[in-house]
Amino acid sequence: MNNPKNRKSAPVPQSRMSRLARMGSLAGRIAGNVVLEGSKHLAQGKKPIISDLLLTPNNLHQVADKLSSMRGAAMKMGQLLSMDSGNLLPDELSSILERLRSDAVTMPMSQLVMVLERHWGEDWNERFSRFSFEPLAAASIGQVHEATCTQGRHLAIKVQYPGVRQSIDSDIDNVYSLLRMTGLIPKSLDLQPLLDEARQQLKQEADYLMEGAHLDAYRLHLQAFERKTDLVIPAYHADLSTPEILTMGYVAGDSLDTLRSMSAEKRTDIMSLIFSLFFSELFDFKCVQTDPNLANYLYQADTHKLVLLDFGAVRAFNPDFVTKYQDAMSAAVTEDKEALDAALQHLGFFQNGMKAANREVVLDIFMMAAEPLRYNGDYAFGQSDLAKRIQARGLSVSSDPDAWHTPPPDVLFLHRKMAGLYLMATRLNASVNVQALFARYLKS
Repeated sequence: MNNPKNRKSAPVPQSRMSRLARMGSLAGRIAGNVVLEGSKHLAQGKKPIISDLLLTPNNLHQVADKLSSMRGAAMKMGQLLSMDSGNLLPDELSSILERLRSDAVTMPMSQLVMVLERHWGEDWNERFSRFSFEPLAAASIGQVHEATCTQGRHLAIKVQYPGVRQSIDSDIDNVYSLLRMTGLIPKSLDLQPLLDEARQQLKQEADYLMEGAHLDAYRLHLQAFERKTDLVIPAYHADLSTPEILTMGYVAGDSLDTLRSMSAEKRTDIMSLIFSLFFSELFDFKCVQTDPNLANYLYQADTHKLVLLDFGAVRAFNPDFVTKYQDAMSAAVTEDKEALDAALQHLGFFQNGMKAANREVVLDIFMMAAEPLRYNGDYAFGQSDLAKRIQARGLSVSSDPDAWHTPPPDVLFLHRKMAGLYLMATRLNASVNVQALFARYLKS
């Protein structure tokens, strides 16, 4: 979640009809803009190109602004598309959708009180000696408020935007239809597996009682983690939680961004902790927090501890999948392309009849992504051009529809986490010995 200071507040559209109307008005605006821009091109003696007319800054900003104001699954879909479609979306659309990972409009106090009264009753405020109506943070499906209950517990209370749970299916259908209808995503790209998984994932994230259960289960998993004393996770308060209100113990901390101004030693240690935790999540717990958002962590400078937040995106992985993914990572580290090909085939990376050249590109990209795991010593993420090289390799086949294959959802969500960790390490300018952290899981 992100700090909403100096950010505007607006009511969340609650009914399916009102949300559909907003999508319809957006489609109408885009169509109108296309006609207007096309007329300008014709007046200048130029032949209008529909893709250029669609991908104008005005259209793209309107898409991002509308999804942000709607919040819920509409905004979350934009976030997922910005992370999980790789190089298949136009750069202009990807950059605009990227904004949705850092933008969220808060709901006004009147709407917040309405939600609290619906879940806790009209006398809800009698439970608290203090309740701050100014959100600590806001994201796609909810915002967080600080409070102290009458028993003295210091709390962080996540309140879901009204109508989010009920509109997940329709939001996903409407956003996908809009992007497909306007040509903002390639017609040959089959996103149905991702859409189906997004429905399930969003319904899980919108169930705050389930998130509370995930939080408690994750705490138990951490008992086996070798650096558990370096981690802090909030307590879950079930007595003040509902399917749309999650109440946790308040945990103080600073944005992880504060590490950027600290010593290289501290940056390396915290980023090493995060990578080590990820490997344990996947290979030991078989249960991964798949949202790599920087705001899902806090840093406590006085104790040099990492605070873990947001357990809505926790995802369990089948042991067979984990074993095969471990095979793939090990093959990439040892540069055994034949073994890598077999593991990726098992994992569903290749569609039937895929061209040999395109298959080779997939193998190359996976090998490239494993570069930090192969590097002997501290891998300097801040100085690496790995992301650009991977992008360039993907672009080499981006015009071939045969290469547009959406891997299974487990792969997408796992890659979302891994890519997020690489970006986080790059942002913090951290150097991490990833090879040493992965060594215990390397198969010979």
